[in-house]
Amino acid sequence: MSLKELLLDASELEPPEPFQKATALLRSMPEGVYLRMLHRRIPYPLFDHCKNLDLKYKTLDGKRTAYEIIIYYDNDETQLKDEGIL
Repeated sequence: MSLKELLLDASELEPPEPFQKATALLRSMPEGVYLRMLHRRIPYPLFDHCKNLDLKYKTLDGKRTAYEIIIYYDNDETQLKDEGIL
């Protein structure tokens, strides 16, 4: 079964809206779901929040924006790699 993707395009949002929207999604995100965040810069404050929630993240060069940040649970990492997401 494929993992479910949540997509947050923050590329046009002004601070602190990207952080607020992402943290709201992450607070209720279950295992088996990951967040793909499209952003024009690297959201370093969000990474500290992820660590507090025991979430992992990977920053990729974006296709549609400068960066794509994938935020996920450790248990989902193998499947994300198998699916070519990471």
